[in-house]
Amino acid sequence: MQEFPNIIEDLEDWPITRFYNDRQRIVKKLAEETKKYIFQHNDRAKVLSMLNQTIYSEKLRVKTDPLKVDPPNENVYWKKLESEVNEEIIKQDGDDTFIEDKVSKILNRYAEEIAGDFNPKTFLFARKALTKLFGAIYNPFYNKKGGALWGSKESLLDKFDIQGPTDHIRDLFDKGTVLILPTHFSNLDSILIGYAIEMLTGLPAFSYGAGLNLYDYEIMAYYMSRLGAYKLDRRKKNPIYAQAIRQFSTISIQEGLNSIFFPGGTRSRNGAIEDKIKLGLLSTLIDSQNEFYLRNYSKKIIIVPLVISYHFVLEGSSLIDQYLKKTYKENYYSKKKVKKTSMRSLRFVSRLFRSNSSVTLSFGDPIDVFGNYIDKEARSIKNGKEVNIEKYFTSNEKVTYDKQRNLVYTRHLGNEITKSFSKENVVLTSHLVTFVVFQMFKKTYANIDLFNLVNLPEEYLDIELDRVGTQIDRIKALLLTLEKENRIKISPEIKSLNAQEIIDHALKNMNVYHFYKPLKKKSGRLISENFKLLYYYSNRMAGYNLDDYINVNKAKSFTLAETLY
Repeated sequence: MQEFPNIIEDLEDWPITRFYNDRQRIVKKLAEETKKYIFQHNDRAKVLSMLNQTIYSEKLRVKTDPLKVDPPNENVYWKKLESEVNEEIIKQDGDDTFIEDKVSKILNRYAEEIAGDFNPKTFLFARKALTKLFGAIYNPFYNKKGGALWGSKESLLDKFDIQGPTDHIRDLFDKGTVLILPTHFSNLDSILIGYAIEMLTGLPAFSYGAGLNLYDYEIMAYYMSRLGAYKLDRRKKNPIYAQAIRQFSTISIQEGLNSIFFPGGTRSRNGAIEDKIKLGLLSTLIDSQNEFYLRNYSKKIIIVPLVISYHFVLEGSSLIDQYLKKTYKENYYSKKKVKKTSMRSLRFVSRLFRSNSSVTLSFGDPIDVFGNYIDKEARSIKNGKEVNIEKYFTSNEKVTYDKQRNLVYTRHLGNEITKSFSKENVVLTSHLVTFVVFQMFKKTYANIDLFNLVNLPEEYLDIELDRVGTQIDRIKALLLTLEKENRIKISPEIKSLNAQEIIDHALKNMNVYHFYKPLKKKSGRLISENFKLLYYYSNRMAGYNLDDYINVNKAKSFTLAETLY
């Protein structure tokens, strides 16, 4: 993989370094601006309701979903705060200062938690450590020529396939605030994307959001706290915290901090690419561009959609379990977890080292907050003509802020991002093979719903390789047509290999991690040890209506399947 020279050589001049030079200023600004927003947009009764709702939900969180990283006095803190609020309400003296005081107290606590930090020396050390970590996951040790056990940096970087307008993105870096908006499949995404972007594109490090649960691990917490990651606690489902997160996004954008954030909000539980976007954080992009024009800034927010593709997802088994449990609730049950043993651990390490798997990062065209293409001069282009997007924020020849108008713009931007995701999706051999096999499986037992289908015994999927190969050839031809129409992308392996070679390539890369295999060969046939994982990986090709072209004969008898449960 080609490496580009660094755009900014000195780490001290990186936007992320400058942003965190005075971390306490950021913390203070976050608390103050969030408070200002809350009191400007809500009356006393509403703010008091938000305060009580926050205290109640936080007490519930501490009781039902604690983390090691939580402050040791969490329970005492929220109980005391509740008592103080109740005492003031009983007095009924009409003094509003106590509400402001308590909201400020909460926001100071949240702001200190949310804001990250960036240490250039720690970053340089972490870069070396991550090279070893990702080398362990993505490098096969057996074809090293005298290299280290984990593989060289060069061989690791060859495992990253970066597609899209990299030169274009580099040209735009000094012309606005660049935001990478990726799909989201794994907890590794943020770190891996940041590593690949910095190492291979020459762009300075990006800030990114990291789930607070990841900070339960001391080593990870130490590094992430110093590498520009801001904390996201998805357990905190209250309006004050939600506004603080949105305000941090706004502040970082307006101060020129280039960031990675996941518009889908969380990892894909079913393995499919996001077709819906969380509007909360996305609205901060529209509002920030609006604010730039209110301040007479010509600076532009530059959005770069990104699709990340893996042959295997480390958390695939747990994610699909979560999806099925949420979908089928009390009717759902999962297989007993595999008991870990030393021998199984050694077997896993061996498989990991033999892996020749890679990661694909597919960048979409840079767009503005209205989904218009941005050229190398940072001009917005629509239908081949330059567009002045400031006019979209103008009313009666004056730039204005309109919450409802901006919400409409946010929805439109969300649609444009999902369109880009669909177009930039790179189909790997593992995606193609699992899609074909699962659809054959599903159509064979067409009268069984998904819940019962994924819980069938293993012997219910046993397909000849030749039959799978025929279906792969049919779908491959359709994929080639879709790619010509710029509606999807296909990996080089799919284009160059025949059907049976595609199957071999998929199994070799996909089966490196999971104990129960989504698919494996047995006596010239394909079987599955885990229908849920097969379903999970097949969903990567959902949304293109290709299942209509899978032809199979339906099973003659459903008696056994119907009496299993």
